[in-house]
Amino acid sequence: MTKKVTQVSSAEIFKTFENESIEDVLFVSDNIWDIAFFDKIGKENILHFPFRTNEVIMIVCVGGYLKAKLETRNFTLEKNAVLVILPNKIFEITEITPDFRAICFIMKVSFWDKTDSFLEAMELQQHFFNEGGMKLLDSNMDEIVTIYRLIKNKIAEKGLFGRQIIQQYINALFYNVYAIFQQQNAQEATEKPSAKEYVFEQFIRLVERNYKQEREIDFYAKRLHLTGKYLSALIRLASGKTAAQWIREYLIMEARTLLKSGKMSIQQVSNELNFYDQSHFAAFFKKYADCSPREYQKM
Repeated sequence: MTKKVTQVSSAEIFKTFENESIEDVLFVSDNIWDIAFFDKIGKENILHFPFRTNEVIMIVCVGGYLKAKLETRNFTLEKNAVLVILPNKIFEITEITPDFRAICFIMKVSFWDKTDSFLEAMELQQHFFNEGGMKLLDSNMDEIVTIYRLIKNKIAEKGLFGRQIIQQYINALFYNVYAIFQQQNAQEATEKPSAKEYVFEQFIRLVERNYKQEREIDFYAKRLHLTGKYLSALIRLASGKTAAQWIREYLIMEARTLLKSGKMSIQQVSNELNFYDQSHFAAFFKKYADCSPREYQKM
């Protein structure tokens, strides 16, 4: 078994890489390996370790690839692709190549509180964020690298109005990426989602908000004005999984994250996920995670 991995907070990263951060609200770097393993954590331990952050993270891949899971969706982040991880989303790396290289931006939500224009931009970008990752052209990558270098230079200068200037650079960065997304989205607009795909998306959104309290199919069926049987059939057609499997997957994902956080006991995790008691939670976890909660904590 591998050793338990300690989650790294953004505060630790800002402190360790103070020359690459500004006012403990923004951190930028192209040394992804130092970020991931700065506490001498081995690659074999960082893999398959779910974590949650309170910050917005943008990762722009410039070489190699990374395979990961964001919430319940698997994806591959390859060269010329960008991924945005929103606060409170669960992220898990499943594979990373030795030649993986990326530019990483870590931003606290408070970084945007001072500029109305940036908050407006954030509202525009919500749909993009929900999409996870997207591919970029070489010309798009050149623009992102240029903005990254401007930000790095401004951090190094430590001059007057540094934060305000960097906020505008970040604003330009996100507007630029959002514009690319809009162009790609327009090209696909002629293909409307099927009924089953639309229902699946609505179902997943409901599950994300309610899975801790509601595990019965009928709850979601009523919200979508469908019968439980019809909803289950649509979800299986759209995703290859049943509605019950999706609900269980969210529960297991959250349970794994809470158990690995080191901040909650098994009983507290059981309570957080609204199980009848700890024994019911333990039986559920062992059935679908192939080990007991205590065994998982020790991995």
